[in-house]
Amino acid sequence: MKNDRTIIQRLKENKLLSVILVLLLLLSLFWLFQHREPRKVLVQKPLDLIPVTVAPVSKAAVRDSFSTVGTVEAFREADIFSESAGQVRKVSAEPGSHKKAGETLFIVDDELAASRQRKADAHYRQTKRDVERYKTLYVEGAVPLSAFEAVQLQNEEAQAEFVAASRKFNDAKVKAPFTGTVTSRFVEQGELLHEGLKVAHMVDMTKVKIIIFVPEREIIKFVPGTALTVTSDTYPGQRFIGKVSAVSDKSGRDHTCRVEVLLQNPQNAAFRSGMFTRVITTGEGHRTALLVPRIALVSGIRKPEVFVVRNGKSVLTPFIAGMELQKDLEVLDGLKEGESVVTSGQTELLNGSALLVIGQKKGQTAP
Repeated sequence: MKNDRTIIQRLKENKLLSVILVLLLLLSLFWLFQHREPRKVLVQKPLDLIPVTVAPVSKAAVRDSFSTVGTVEAFREADIFSESAGQVRKVSAEPGSHKKAGETLFIVDDELAASRQRKADAHYRQTKRDVERYKTLYVEGAVPLSAFEAVQLQNEEAQAEFVAASRKFNDAKVKAPFTGTVTSRFVEQGELLHEGLKVAHMVDMTKVKIIIFVPEREIIKFVPGTALTVTSDTYPGQRFIGKVSAVSDKSGRDHTCRVEVLLQNPQNAAFRSGMFTRVITTGEGHRTALLVPRIALVSGIRKPEVFVVRNGKSVLTPFIAGMELQKDLEVLDGLKEGESVVTSGQTELLNGSALLVIGQKKGQTAP
């Protein structure tokens, strides 16, 4: 007790010490106030809403048309094989060179073949003269019928040998089977060939075939002889006219049919084998159709489904699709005009998900 009184008395006597103690106390209180733990404020979370954008199902005037991507193929192409064995004596088939039908591409060593042909030719001419002599003798009664028939058989055998030898001699020259362009050559001069060896490849690009695959519901538009429009990114702004040349009678597992479109290959804008083109068929006149944006599709075109916004929630709705346009699909059944479908954000949705529609214009009511 005496000690406490002594301390208080000393503080009263020493004012400087009193001021220092008060300052230390204030600093301590300030430090504690600054480093206290913040109070946790409980904030009520709103309901989980998935942001999406929507577009209406609407009616528009359309023309019955169909567009699909096709692949260009040569009108004719073939691998060229050697039918003769021997050494290559001459090569006249440079890649890129144009050859007419029957023009020589390669000459194989034909010395032995030529010798056999001459021998067969001589034998055939000799038996032919024998037939003429025996025929005269048989008419005069100098030789029996059996002798005349034996000479005739010898002549027929000699003729067959001559035909075979001539074919073998001609096979020593490998010729172009049709008028076209050499794309590849697989042998060089001096190489030794055997029968059946592939020596070159040729294509005929005076015309081209464009191969497309058409869905079953559209195949009725592709009758042989029907004129179609063909475009290509290689030649922007240009349109070409082709005609349906063949339609497969059997559809594939994807329910599409193979269609060939024949097109005269223009010289100023030549198509090459393997290029991609777009084939378009258009109908006459316009009609009104119910359309839905293609980007609203949840799955593929084979089983079309979209999320329809109803009472602020997503409803997975299948529908029957008709004509395919570039950005829209025709709706035959399953959707109504004015319904809102989700065009972005649908990958996060489930059937019945709560939605937050964003990007709506002022004045629009929420679906």
